[in-house]
Amino acid sequence: MERTKLMSTTNKTLSFLVLIVLCTLGTAYAGQDSPADVVKLFSSYYGGAQMDKTANFTTEHFRDDMPKSVWVVDTWKALRQIDYKRVYDSIADTKVKSSRAVVILNTKIETLAGETTQKEIYYLIKEGKQWLIDELRVTEEDVEVTAEEIRL
Repeated sequence: MERTKLMSTTNKTLSFLVLIVLCTLGTAYAGQDSPADVVKLFSSYYGGAQMDKTANFTTEHFRDDMPKSVWVVDTWKALRQIDYKRVYDSIADTKVKSSRAVVILNTKIETLAGETTQKEIYYLIKEGKQWLIDELRVTEEDVEVTAEEIRL
């Protein structure tokens, strides 16, 4: 009898843990549903300790046809040479049209040259169910998504 109660409690605990893991995985995947979410994730990993995750949000075109691992290592080395740090970023605007999207990010970065405020314009394409960054343009100019819509 005591053994049955123990097994029942263990089964309930394991079931609860499995449920938590599945919910967490579902939430992590759901976070990639929109172009803005992809850009936020890319930005959060870019230049940091988890830089290898950024390649999963990019197309081969974005990586200059390099394999993910090669692009990550080359980019990581270049960022380390200039002591790159992202101070902050925020989504300024997003436009989605069919399987293409533009996301404009206001950012402040820090390098050996000092702090720079800039706009990052991400062009994304949808491959299957996943939005991927296909191109990135960095500028210090004011940009509105309507002007970038022409490229969609």
